Amino acid sequence: MIRILIADDHLLVRQRLIQLLTEGFPSSYLVETDDTASLLSQALENEWDIIISDLAMPGGGGLFAIEKIKNSKAHIPVLIISIYPEEQYAQRVIQAGAAAFLSKDKADDDLITTVRSILSKAGK
Repeated sequence: MIRILIADDHLLVRQRLIQLLTEGFPSSYLVETDDTASLLSQALENEWDIIISDLAMPGGGGLFAIEKIKNSKAHIPVLIISIYPEEQYAQRVIQAGAAAFLSKDKADDDLITTVRSILSKAGK
């Protein structure tokens, strides 16, 4: 069973991510949060195989959260998703410690492949 934490402040985005992940990983355990404080609480109090976080959320967002997560649980890969252009943010989030960056407009096509790639690199 793959344990996935999803953080996004938009309900419809979370619902779509959950739908895609459930189809791609039928036996996965999914937990959702809607702000940075909840993301950090869940990330630091529990074990996850992967964390998927929006770049911009109330309380600091995914970029802020990466630093906190990597300081305590460096082994957990973080996938940052965003509506913002890949050219503008991908390198920045990778340098901050994210495993990958994915544009939300590519999630339908690339989310499962990206998550599988990250999990494979993490030995999961």
